[in-house]
Amino acid sequence: MKTLKEFVLDLPYIINDANIESIMKIQKCDYNEATKIDYELNWKWKRRSFHLQTRCITAMYERLFGKYKTKDCRKVIIECVEHITDKKVVNDSDVCSVPIQLSLSEFSAKSELEKKKATLRLLMSGIEELAVNKSWVVEPFKEVALKIEELGYVNEWTWKKPMKSPNKKYNAKVICHHHVESMDIYISVSQRDGKQVLLEKVVSDQPDEFAYARHLGELKWLSDYELVLINKGGNEKLLVTIEQ
Repeated sequence: MKTLKEFVLDLPYIINDANIESIMKIQKCDYNEATKIDYELNWKWKRRSFHLQTRCITAMYERLFGKYKTKDCRKVIIECVEHITDKKVVNDSDVCSVPIQLSLSEFSAKSELEKKKATLRLLMSGIEELAVNKSWVVEPFKEVALKIEELGYVNEWTWKKPMKSPNKKYNAKVICHHHVESMDIYISVSQRDGKQVLLEKVVSDQPDEFAYARHLGELKWLSDYELVLINKGGNEKLLVTIEQ
């Protein structure tokens, strides 16, 4: 049995024959080499951008999703394509993928909230296709989607547990706001009665774990009124001070 825990929206590479022919003539290379060049020049950045813009909701879905046992799937990939030529579900090394139709130009023109809603719709459309194919119980998946809707598509979470100041007067915590275009990391400080006395954004990075996770190493009090967020490498310290 496998534990399903990863969900991704992907923009698979579509070969443009006109581009390939042009590259072959200009670069005087064969078809395979021209394809590699075309991907690097004309597709790689589109794929990366689409992944970043949809990661806010797919990461939120993963965080809210409980354990679900499957026979042969640990990761779901929804392949977003302009035209579906083959509706077939593919299972490769415990990764299940299914195509779902998407107009990239229409998606790109949407507002942040509409991109979040579209991402969830695409994700659920693919999951429902897989549920039928794999005989999964679909209710647990729908419950997570409903929870995301109830939360207003706001992917906000606290990293680790709050830390008390040396004088025990304050609690500090790191709050992560995962947006479509960025991951904003804040330090929040509250008094013992819960009143917030400081909320300061200390870093903003790309909305993907491989980009922002490096900032989350250790939250440490330096004194009763100063604390730092230290990165994983230990070479960056983001200082905040409580006004006395």
